[in-house]
Amino acid sequence: MILAAIEASQLAVFYTFCAGVALSVGVALFVLVELLARAWMARKAPYFVWTPFARTRLELDRAALPSLPPTAHWEINSQGERGAEPPADTARTYRVLVTGGSAAECYFLDQKDTWAEVIARELGAPDALAKLGAQRVHVGNTARSLVACEEIELMLRRTLPRYERLDAVVFLVGASDVVHWLEKKTPARIEPKPIPASQVFAWHPEGPFGWSPRTLALRRIASLWNKRLRRPIEVRERAGKRLDDARAMRQRAKELLDRTPNPAPMLDHFETHLRRLVELCRAKGARVVIARQPWLEKQLTPDERALLWNFGAGRPYAGEVTTYYAHEAVWKLLTQVDERAVRVANELGVEALELNSIVPRDFEHYYDELHHTPKGCELLGRAVARQLLTQSAPRTPARS
Repeated sequence: MILAAIEASQLAVFYTFCAGVALSVGVALFVLVELLARAWMARKAPYFVWTPFARTRLELDRAALPSLPPTAHWEINSQGERGAEPPADTARTYRVLVTGGSAAECYFLDQKDTWAEVIARELGAPDALAKLGAQRVHVGNTARSLVACEEIELMLRRTLPRYERLDAVVFLVGASDVVHWLEKKTPARIEPKPIPASQVFAWHPEGPFGWSPRTLALRRIASLWNKRLRRPIEVRERAGKRLDDARAMRQRAKELLDRTPNPAPMLDHFETHLRRLVELCRAKGARVVIARQPWLEKQLTPDERALLWNFGAGRPYAGEVTTYYAHEAVWKLLTQVDERAVRVANELGVEALELNSIVPRDFEHYYDELHHTPKGCELLGRAVARQLLTQSAPRTPARS
């Protein structure tokens, strides 16, 4: 009996030792694999504006967005673009990239209603394809809310090398530069600062990584493969509800400023980075079209003013904002940004497409200061497509 008890005790110690060794080996193996994943991401992993293969369905808050269809679908392709999957044969495809801020992103609109998709439909018609000298058209959209020209420059530097060819790049930029400057309370000098990758890219190889489940490189990779293999649909209910809160915040503002300081720092910053954007795309061999940012400027009734929410001295989504800028003051800034965009286009020899006269300035075509309804997007997309079909240059051979 005593010997049996001793043997049982020794076996328990042995099993405990083996379990400890197995656990230690397992932990060491996990740490090694995680470190290898981080090393691979740092050296090889690409940057994507949107997580490839992601699918989202927005159920819009009807009180906040009554003028829009109740549901908006998002489909992200393998290149991290909002749009259809690019064809494998790029040599016979007229490839268009749309980028910019929220007016190009069309966050609350169903994919088929975005003006990027209107471009694709217009250029995909047989007579348009014949004029382009292509068999098919693909339009990818990498626009993202609240990215100004500086952030888009980072976006293109990280993503353009991945494209075998691009025939045209369409920019819709400027409004975010204005919004940023106002939110930062109109600084007299815009200091260069590092841009976190997460501010521009939904999926990227940069950290910060840690050892909690949400900060693991393995989790980021597993999430990407889950979207690729299972294609789950993320559902977001009452999307847009925060717009009502932002509108109410503007309505109860304590101060409404009817003028701004000298906007030269913002305008110079915008121009500098817009020039860099143009040069980046031309170095890729792409035709550049600057679609000039349209905005809602009209004699507003009190009810219409209640629908507007932007242009605060602070971020309404980050906390309470008590000071806002009058729309009349902001319209002047948008006009000045537009003039700078035209100047850049003329000096660099690229196309600038005027859109304010094309989209009626009413609440059938806008749902707030800068963003369009499906009716507005239809007009925008058709105008850009007509521009691309005008004096279209012969397509160059596919680049290796």
